[in-house]
Amino acid sequence: MQEYIFINGQFVKSQEAKIHVTDLALLRGYGIFDFFRAINGKPIFMEDHLDRFENSARLMGLTIPANRVALRNIIQETIRLNPYPTLGIKMILTGGYSPDGYVPAEAPNLIVIGKPFTFKEPKQGLKLLSFAYQREIPAIKTLNYIVPIRLLPQLKAAQADDVLYYANNLISESSRSNIFIVKNQTIVTPQTGVLYGITRKHVLKVAAKHYAVEERDISLAEYWEADEVFTTGSTKRLLPIVQTDDVIFNKGKIGTITQHLQEAFLAYEKGVG
Repeated sequence: MQEYIFINGQFVKSQEAKIHVTDLALLRGYGIFDFFRAINGKPIFMEDHLDRFENSARLMGLTIPANRVALRNIIQETIRLNPYPTLGIKMILTGGYSPDGYVPAEAPNLIVIGKPFTFKEPKQGLKLLSFAYQREIPAIKTLNYIVPIRLLPQLKAAQADDVLYYANNLISESSRSNIFIVKNQTIVTPQTGVLYGITRKHVLKVAAKHYAVEERDISLAEYWEADEVFTTGSTKRLLPIVQTDDVIFNKGKIGTITQHLQEAFLAYEKGVG
């Protein structure tokens, strides 16, 4: 199927989509993005993602060359032109064609990509590798993924799926998702030093209907003693973490609370979108 990409005011065939080498995203890694899904033509939590995209742009000092109505229209046209049952939609805003290779351009480049998307098996437990690191600007979804990409060989050697970031003896997040622990039927997720994930937001809403929920600091010691651990994100929904380093949670199996929340969140997502 021919795929189409929106770039700077027009849709073009994916193989024809180009930006110039002077773009600040290439020269300095300066840019932001956001990602969400459309299922059977229905964008999931689109307004939340647009809110975050606009906030990231504001914090980075970039002006989106389209208002909210125009962004919605671009997304709907992306869905129409790329009619996959599950579509991953990535919005990218770069620093534009810098006049000196350092200062952002007056006109950023806006790109919207739609690609077919497949979820991981929801009951498959994940393994994390802990790593001492704190993202520089946690509130912004930047293009900078240098650290986790450099760690890919270590992850492969450890047969791990992703990393668990920690700093000052406190955990924060994974490279592309938020972290939750369960202890004595209370669900806890870090509040500081993390990107406020959209899936995180809605899982908290769903979880609060059934369990005690806390947003606060979580020490490494508390993490290691968790009854269950799970992660949330637009590419994962909600998946169990069954191991981190050499510590195995819940005997390496999905916990009852995690499984309950998987089912409850899936039903919620279908109803809200």
